[in-house]
Amino acid sequence: VGSDWDSKERLFRNWGGLLGPEDEPVAVQHWSRSQSNLTATIVWIDPTNVIAATYDILVDASAEVTHYRPPLTSPLRPGVWTLRVLHHWNLLGQTSFVVAPQEFHRQQPIQKEHTLRLHAGPARNSYMEQSFHGLNPVLRLPVSLSAVEEAEANSGLTGAPLRRWLDGLLEGHWSASDVCSLGPSACPVMQSCPLTTWSSASPDPKSELSTPREDGRIR
Repeated sequence: VGSDWDSKERLFRNWGGLLGPEDEPVAVQHWSRSQSNLTATIVWIDPTNVIAATYDILVDASAEVTHYRPPLTSPLRPGVWTLRVLHHWNLLGQTSFVVAPQEFHRQQPIQKEHTLRLHAGPARNSYMEQSFHGLNPVLRLPVSLSAVEEAEANSGLTGAPLRRWLDGLLEGHWSASDVCSLGPSACPVMQSCPLTTWSSASPDPKSELSTPREDGRIR
């Protein structure tokens, strides 16, 4: 699940994979080839077990990738979402993804008036015109009052409490793959950022621009 799906290249242009309350997420499924067609049911579930969307996808026997962006009403409720893929209501697979709350709004620390609008989910808990509440028993999704109360309390957070909530969500889905130091380090195995290819502090000659020369060139 991500945003900015490139159908031609079959990848998400949102490289970081971060989703916010006002993003338009896309669900992508990868399939192995089969002898027959398959109808799969895709279910989107928000952090309070509200079924945001469900739809069927006809998977051709030769299909390798299917994708769809449901027209969800924003703002999406921040927290851990679940996406399930079902066949005849039997679970084929599922994944979870984070919709991160916004810590800043218009380049400034977000204020409570904006968090209550962006972090409280859509009006009447309805992400689409139709309601899918009747599917909760079929999918065995109990309505959790504690989850609802926690979501309501989180929707008004600002400052340090908001940052702790955001960090807690992200650390459950992302982890540091490497580390480097910009300056001298007491750790003998710590690599230097200017000597690390993935660091933004490493040299990038193709992107470095010099001052304009007499002929107008900047390289």
